[in-house]
Amino acid sequence: MKITAIIAAAGSGSRYGQDTNKLLENLNGIPVIARTLTVIATSHEIDNIIICTSEKLIPEIEIIIEKFKIKKVSKIILGGKTRQESVFKGLVEAYDYKPDFVLIHDAARPLITEEIINNAIDCTANKGTAIVAVPTKDTIKKVDTTTNKIIETLNREELWNIQTPQIFKYSELFQAHRNFEGTDVTDDSALIEKLGIPAFVVMGSYSNIKITTKEDLLYAEMLLTNNLQDY
Repeated sequence: MKITAIIAAAGSGSRYGQDTNKLLENLNGIPVIARTLTVIATSHEIDNIIICTSEKLIPEIEIIIEKFKIKKVSKIILGGKTRQESVFKGLVEAYDYKPDFVLIHDAARPLITEEIINNAIDCTANKGTAIVAVPTKDTIKKVDTTTNKIIETLNREELWNIQTPQIFKYSELFQAHRNFEGTDVTDDSALIEKLGIPAFVVMGSYSNIKITTKEDLLYAEMLLTNNLQDY
């Protein structure tokens, strides 16, 4: 089966700070996005990679791809104002490659492993979708946002923290994005659910964190230094 990877790299990174883009930050000597792309490109199951990013990052990413000899990047395109818009643009560009499936991954998750990617692909082959996730460790309560009153305590055994990558049939995800264009979602599986298509989780890793703040970068450095990126 043919798989195109779409890398979401157009976020503003406002929570990280304005002095530098988090994707260009060095993570133990290698830029965050370089680590992400290298792992995705290493998977033998991935045929090509489309990066959706901001205009000012395009030349920086081109330099990184050349410097670190990252293969399989077929296109770097201008992303949208929202994540949904960026991924949809990537899906439109992916049409030229006639993929059977698309893998969506956050550029800011550099500790993804080839093993997790391969497990997700296996799940997709058997069930049609694969959403990388981990069981939540915390007790989660539903709260009235107006009064802050607790409504109920949710069953932790049924709750998972959703990560990326997420893999879908190309035709189904394209239809979901087209049908719900303009919907501000941070998770592609939410659009699949709106179509009534079953989505299935596959075990990820608690170290597969998304770099959102400077503290996240320090935590990622600690995981790499202590060889804990697959726990």
